[in-house]
Amino acid sequence: MSTTSTSTALIRVGPSRVSSALARNRLGVSSIVFFIVSAAAPLTVIGSGAVLTFANTKTIGIPIAYATIAVVLTVFAVGYVAMSRHITNAGAFYTYVAQGLGRVPGVGASFVAVVAYNAMQVGLYGGFGAVLAGHLKSWFGWNVAWWALALLAWLVIAVLGVLRIDFNSKVLAVLLTAECLIMLVFNAVELTNPADGTVTFDSLSPSNLVTAGVGALLVTAVTGFVGFEGGAVYAEESRDPKRTVARATYIAVAFVGVLYAVSAWALTVAVGPDKIVGAAGEQQADLIFNVNAGFLGRWIVDIGRVLIVTSLFAALVSFHNTVARYLFALGREQVLPARLGSTNRRTGSPYVGSLVQSVLAFVVIMVFAVAGLDPLIDLMYIGTTFGGLGVIILMALTSVSVVGYFARRKDVDENAWRKFVSPVIAAVLLLVVLYLTLDQYSTLLGLPAGHPAVWILPSSFAVFGLAGILWGAYLRSARPRVYAAIGLGANSVIGRASQDLPKRTDSSGVLPLPSSPGFASAPPRHEVFRVGADHPVGPVSKVLSEAFVHSDIAKWLIPDAQDRRRIYPAYWAMAVEHALGAGEVFAGGELSGVSVWYPAVFGPPNAAPRDVDQRIDVMCGPYAPRFHALSHAVTSAHPTTPHQYLAFVAVMPDLQGRGVGTALVRHRLRELDMANVPAYLEATNRRNLALYVHLGFQPMGNPIALPDNGPKLYPMWRPASVHRGL
Repeated sequence: MSTTSTSTALIRVGPSRVSSALARNRLGVSSIVFFIVSAAAPLTVIGSGAVLTFANTKTIGIPIAYATIAVVLTVFAVGYVAMSRHITNAGAFYTYVAQGLGRVPGVGASFVAVVAYNAMQVGLYGGFGAVLAGHLKSWFGWNVAWWALALLAWLVIAVLGVLRIDFNSKVLAVLLTAECLIMLVFNAVELTNPADGTVTFDSLSPSNLVTAGVGALLVTAVTGFVGFEGGAVYAEESRDPKRTVARATYIAVAFVGVLYAVSAWALTVAVGPDKIVGAAGEQQADLIFNVNAGFLGRWIVDIGRVLIVTSLFAALVSFHNTVARYLFALGREQVLPARLGSTNRRTGSPYVGSLVQSVLAFVVIMVFAVAGLDPLIDLMYIGTTFGGLGVIILMALTSVSVVGYFARRKDVDENAWRKFVSPVIAAVLLLVVLYLTLDQYSTLLGLPAGHPAVWILPSSFAVFGLAGILWGAYLRSARPRVYAAIGLGANSVIGRASQDLPKRTDSSGVLPLPSSPGFASAPPRHEVFRVGADHPVGPVSKVLSEAFVHSDIAKWLIPDAQDRRRIYPAYWAMAVEHALGAGEVFAGGELSGVSVWYPAVFGPPNAAPRDVDQRIDVMCGPYAPRFHALSHAVTSAHPTTPHQYLAFVAVMPDLQGRGVGTALVRHRLRELDMANVPAYLEATNRRNLALYVHLGFQPMGNPIALPDNGPKLYPMWRPASVHRGL
């Protein structure tokens, strides 16, 4: 039943000039797994990170540390994934903290996240440049500066960052598949050629977790899993995020955990547990290749050397996209400059955030080059371990946030294990890991305990976190509309609007259009936003209730005006609550207009709650029979051909006639045209019927007559792709 009062002037509204929403339905489970695992850079982690940990900590426990962290993250993932089913936001950890512990702590967490992920991403440029420079010198005798090669990678990644996200996932799929295949080959060779002819399990012994350097082991292991947040970061761009995020997260953690533990253990078997520390210190990143060269031949080992470079490149691509989406999420909610919340109209990429990250990376690369610092140790190793520390802090905060979120949400369908038990266990385990990491940070860095870096680096997270908290407190007091939108993600524009709906400004109750002397006012250009499933019901249902309370249908349903004013808010709250879960809700002109669509694939759409009849009886009392009659009439006339059903279009009375309703309908029709999907609606009067004819709909069959001399409804059908480019 599609009703509204809108102007017949057609306004060209596309996916938006500068959208506040990422491109949807572009990533499946496998694509997100590629992003998560590519960020981990498995071959780099084992060939460089694990080997350097053997050398720096003088212990052999990194394989059991990887296995332990995989278990901890699996426990963490239970509550994390449960929360992801209720919150879809590219801000991920930041959003979870904001909705679980409060907006002010959430802003503090966002500052920690931006610093941590930038440290990870930029640090990898040092490894890429240094490793590739070493290979070029070894193979061809070329002396190429590491920073020149890093800038070459930087240029390619800067371009990829503004392209479609699904294109990036295809690049990562190719690189990651090759990387994992060579690792499996190396593992097979190492395990079938053990030192002294005996396969030993010493490095997998739990006793390695009670050594003096366990904190360094654990933070190194966590660093190997960074990128784990990717499932939630890419949720807005995924297909069916409630399922996709969960599956991708569990698959990635299991795959990476097993691959790391087995690969690091296999290396100790081939070299010997008693020799691995010394060999790692002498040969460093060449160790894994030197071990395999004697069995596989130089050519396949050289392939491995190439793949460790592509591994670093894949991780750079993945982290670049993660950072860009964090900046996008913060810009969209105006915690950081709003321009960061812009996406490219053609590709749907958060291009401003991507470009800002590229500029920052360029500056850091040049600073390290001019200062003559070591790209492997000073930039990559310290940068990535520093970023890993920040991620541990974020995960511990998120575990506590999961408990806080579900403690306030009594209506969610999650069991106690997901809501409370696993998050509490994960929080305790992660806090233990954090304590051990801070206690042994000097061991991790390979520096004396009194070295300034040992306290400056961890303390910087406290500084940035406190700065974020102060900024959040400032937003709460000085910019309440921005503060109200923190953590709402795609709903942020609507959240701000719901704090400040348009007010009447003259005796007619109409807001004047902006104009210039001597020029006619151009029609406004209305942005259209998808309303997320976790958005509050009240602001959306208010638009529908206010728009329809005086309509012919409303007067027929509830003739008494006072009763109608009492019943309608509750009725539309029920309708919106269902629509947010079962349909698609769009808002236009911030929150001045709303449209509700339902998919109808296998028969009539699921356009009402299962217990709607009982709820109508309780809610509407003596008026319930007419509500039932309306529902029966609409359902009986509904076409059976698969389509999208436009159930409602509503515009606030003050803003009717401005083209908001037209913009809402046209926005969705563009999407349906591209997908080759037809649409159906019921117009409630002849004026609206004429509007829909302009949009490509045609009357079908006889009008739907309601009993008791009720108004007529006009069913209308719009074939697929009737007007491409509307």
